[in-house]
Amino acid sequence: MQQELSLKEICTLIANRVPFEAVDSEHCFYLRILSYEPVIGAAIHDGHHFPYSLQENCLLSEQERWYEEDPCTAQFLGDIPILFKGLDSRYYYDLNRPESEAVYETAWGKSIWKRVLTAKEREQALERYRRCYQVIDCLTKALVEFFAEQPILVYDIHSYNFKRWDRVVPEINIGTSQIDIQKWSSELNKYQETLTQVFDGYWVAENDTFFGKGAFLKHLSTQYQNVLVFATEFKKFYCDELSGELYENIIQDTTDKMQIVIDRMH
Repeated sequence: MQQELSLKEICTLIANRVPFEAVDSEHCFYLRILSYEPVIGAAIHDGHHFPYSLQENCLLSEQERWYEEDPCTAQFLGDIPILFKGLDSRYYYDLNRPESEAVYETAWGKSIWKRVLTAKEREQALERYRRCYQVIDCLTKALVEFFAEQPILVYDIHSYNFKRWDRVVPEINIGTSQIDIQKWSSELNKYQETLTQVFDGYWVAENDTFFGKGAFLKHLSTQYQNVLVFATEFKKFYCDELSGELYENIIQDTTDKMQIVIDRMH
């Protein structure tokens, strides 16, 4: 049963290896731990919440914000033992950018605000950003300690708009530019091969449309020696990226296939 817990309460449960399902007391993130395994599923851009107090100041419609978010990416992770999901829109603050760049003034060629955010408004957004990273660090440190020398695999799931490209682009892209390829070649090869086998007929590419340059991957890779982040982008073949219509059968099929991939990786 989903609970609402403080950050301290969540970290205490993690330290004691207690399974739980919760949103934090500020509703910045959702965290579900079915069991403590060396695996994390992360959907940091799945969130759509945008504060009411800023909506009037925002130049973008709800649909325009949705367009650059990553809907359904938490769902793709299915019953992964540990699931972290961001609840706020990346237009409020972006968890895949360094803190100094996490609150946008312009993004993807569009201005966001009618008036520049006040220092207080900006700080409120960054406080929520920090809360997310605090729990991510609490969780990752605990898993590294629990599993000693065993690698912690993080499935960092995103989606991307493809109609803006003037060429054929892959259904699935793995970004590896910030990863120690020599150290992790075996795991990376296995991941790409497994995706290719399970998503039969899909083009699974490495560093084609995206290169894995996000701050989330960089943070985990630099802070923790034995953590490997699979930065994985799904083309939005599972929805109409312009209208927002979701294709439920394709979403379910993608979820089922990712469950198989994750099971085979562990």
